[in-house]
Amino acid sequence: MDFTILNWNIGGAKYLEEKRDKREATREQLNFELRQLISWYGRPQVVTLQEIVRYREPGEDMKDLIDPIPGYRYHPFPLIDSDRLSSKAKWNKVKENGGWDEGTFFAQGNAMLFRDDLPHFPVWDLSRSSKDVPTVERHYVEQVNLESGLYFGDRNTEPRAVLVAHFILESPGRKGKPLDIFVINLHLTTLMMEREGIPEIDLTASRIRLRQLDVIFQGIISRYNMWKRQGFPERGKRRRPAKFQTFTRHEPVWILAGDFNFTPASVEYESIMKMNFLDVVLKKGSGTKSSGPGNPPTLTLDYVLAGPNFLAFNPVITGVETLNNCVDIRTKGSDHYPLYAKIPLTLPWR
Repeated sequence: MDFTILNWNIGGAKYLEEKRDKREATREQLNFELRQLISWYGRPQVVTLQEIVRYREPGEDMKDLIDPIPGYRYHPFPLIDSDRLSSKAKWNKVKENGGWDEGTFFAQGNAMLFRDDLPHFPVWDLSRSSKDVPTVERHYVEQVNLESGLYFGDRNTEPRAVLVAHFILESPGRKGKPLDIFVINLHLTTLMMEREGIPEIDLTASRIRLRQLDVIFQGIISRYNMWKRQGFPERGKRRRPAKFQTFTRHEPVWILAGDFNFTPASVEYESIMKMNFLDVVLKKGSGTKSSGPGNPPTLTLDYVLAGPNFLAFNPVITGVETLNNCVDIRTKGSDHYPLYAKIPLTLPWR
């Protein structure tokens, strides 16, 4: 039994700054490549995207950079837009470089695509079976903000957030325990002039990302796993499960995917490895980030990580079975390259 995921920072921020006569060709290329990736990799269950954008020119309808994909549900989460936040610095640059009309609305954020046959549940759901999927037609993704203060329209102060999605899978056997899988889509902070030979900036950026990782590992993963260890209490009080619930569950699987903005040699990467998480895309070649769309990658900033090791996974089996996961360097539409991972769910019921 496997769980499959595709991750890609599609570079929508740069798309907004392209000239009008080139934008539509770039948009078509990004959508073509995304559909192609989904086909090449056998229709992954989840697709995590960073830097999605949407826009509305005066008198026109809202338009998403990503078109609908048959068989998938698309859930965009704008984090900044030209109406909600008062700083106009970013959007003034976008309008100037891209030649947009005055009064155009812009938004940028992250998104997730779920395959239609993947049962999606609220984060705190304890359903006994994946067949108990909620009937309400809506998403149950929770956004956890990683705010740093006022937004000044630049990279250093850009609001960041993580998206948390919960899926419940059946385990083999008539009375198999349900398996909870959580996917966290993230795009961590990077600073202007980082990795340009100024140690002060590099150290500051690292400290910011470590604080953001604290929110993820302490405020999300640890908070949930502690709740499980305590028997799933409600407001601190023990309770019995409802008829459609069960408290007898496998250890949850946590998958982190996105643009982490740090390298494998960083303190941030080392700290995650020490928390018993696995890098499930070991074949990264020369990297995942290039100097521009179509150029060869020279830096690794994007990852798919999963854990905890020994609890949610058998590390020996998982290490062997993830050797074919890879960075796909065939795309040309973004300065980041997509990662595909097939994650074997090997330990919980064996």
